Amino acid sequence: MGLMFTTVIGYSVVLLLAALFTMHFLGKALDSSDAEKIDPKPEVK
Repeated sequence: MGLMFTTVIGYSVVLLLAALFTMHFLGKALDSSDAEKIDPKPEVK
């Protein structure tokens, strides 16, 4: 029973770390200010 809980918690921690790692580097690579440089917002009166 203890091995099952350890396996589930360990697997959850590994998935969480992988998700955080991916989001961290995607957040740095996909800079939202680049969108404004490529396609500027039109001037509306």
